[in-house]
Amino acid sequence: MKPKDISQLTIEEFKTFLDSFDTIMTDCDGVLWLGEVPIKGALEALKLLDRFGKKVLFVSNNNTRSIEDYLQKFQVIGYKATPDQIMLPCQAIVWYLHHIGFKGKAFVVGSKAFIQALSDAGIDIVLGPKYVDENMDVIHNALRREPEIKAVIFDFDINLNWVKMIQVAALLKRDDVLFFTGPRDKRLPISKTISLIGPGNFVDILINYTGRQPIEFAKPSEILKKILIKRYAISNPERCIFVGDSLVADMKFAELCGFQKFWVSSGADNLESINDCEVIPDYYLPNLGMLLPLVQRLIDCEAQDNNFSKS
Repeated sequence: MKPKDISQLTIEEFKTFLDSFDTIMTDCDGVLWLGEVPIKGALEALKLLDRFGKKVLFVSNNNTRSIEDYLQKFQVIGYKATPDQIMLPCQAIVWYLHHIGFKGKAFVVGSKAFIQALSDAGIDIVLGPKYVDENMDVIHNALRREPEIKAVIFDFDINLNWVKMIQVAALLKRDDVLFFTGPRDKRLPISKTISLIGPGNFVDILINYTGRQPIEFAKPSEILKKILIKRYAISNPERCIFVGDSLVADMKFAELCGFQKFWVSSGADNLESINDCEVIPDYYLPNLGMLLPLVQRLIDCEAQDNNFSKS
């Protein structure tokens, strides 16, 4: 079974497709931009969908940007977004910590933006070293017991080092320490030919070493699903469509939520990947920008029909 290629739909089929959803949720990296380069026509297509009364939301696994960073990036490439339109794993983690009445400190491995988001929300944070000398005293200091630390929160950290991993592993040996993770992506594409090692690889190391399973807060997690549906008051998931480039993170999440699945091959996964994936998307385009001429064609056809009926 293969997803429907939207570019091959007739005008009537395409209109039926648009009429099948009220809310469009989309990933950002690999769908709207790749690295720092916008994907041509992607945001323009979303603007046109506004004309059809569609609610546009952005659900990203990337915690390396703050909400304000996202808003500025959208503005630079010509889209006026609001904070309410954006959902990140750091927001889900904050919600959960407040929900359970978390007390104590959290050892955090993550980016500046991620750490700041947690700190701004009142989470008492402990950080590992950015740089370490090569001697055993550093290791012994890192392994000092700190009973006030009650959680490990692990996300993407460009300054990740061996000592931070040792600290996290030691903390996770304690039953009273919670284990939270953001995305578990294995690859982070920054261009069509270059990918970074994703944080999921390091999470796997910690799982294998400690035997602990983390509570996940990024796509495709159950907690993010619950928070997303509650935040946006989604009463009928089938009237939502999710656009993503990752067959594992995005399409699996869409399946979990009961959303329609719209896959683009402009980021993490290519057409060959679909042969081995667990979840088959409902719809496909090489990139979201290709939706732009299709929506415009429908608008033009409807305008011609209106002119014809008036004459």
